[in-house]
Amino acid sequence: MADGLPELDYRIDLSVVGSLTAVKTDGALWYLVLCSPPDVRIMCVTYQSNGMEAGDRIIVKGGYQRRDDDHILLDPCLASRPEP
Repeated sequence: MADGLPELDYRIDLSVVGSLTAVKTDGALWYLVLCSPPDVRIMCVTYQSNGMEAGDRIIVKGGYQRRDDDHILLDPCLASRPEP
């Protein structure tokens, strides 16, 4: 999907609504993952989990970086639960 696209020298912000498939931490940052293969996986890098767990429906917004054909990184990123 990203093959042949040029590197950009400006920031793109992306918002995604979906269900969390993974929530991990390294002790300093939290990594919130949406989508599962064969779909493109989206990782939101943030400073807190806000109690979010796999299966929760969330909104992530952040600076878009395409890592490879199958992975998008949003960093910095904000995550929240959709309003009811």
